[in-house]
Amino acid sequence: MKQICSKKVKVTAKYTVNKALEIMQAAKSINSQLFLSKNGHTVQASGLSQLVSFFLTLKEGDSFLYIVEGADAESALNVITKDTAF
Repeated sequence: MKQICSKKVKVTAKYTVNKALEIMQAAKSINSQLFLSKNGHTVQASGLSQLVSFFLTLKEGDSFLYIVEGADAESALNVITKDTAF
């Protein structure tokens, strides 16, 4: 059965290409789809160019959502947020 889980994340530092790569690799390590969303703008975490573009819109103090969709969404979200802590 498919689940959808989300977690709000507050930006505490400027995002780098290395952070985008880290998130993309974490997204590829789970059996669910990972999305990032802010103010109605949503990107899939499997594409580096999408992630970099998304991160360019973020400033310190902003918030965005990790959204995970899949059979193991809750456990995948825990892995993602633990592996990509800010």
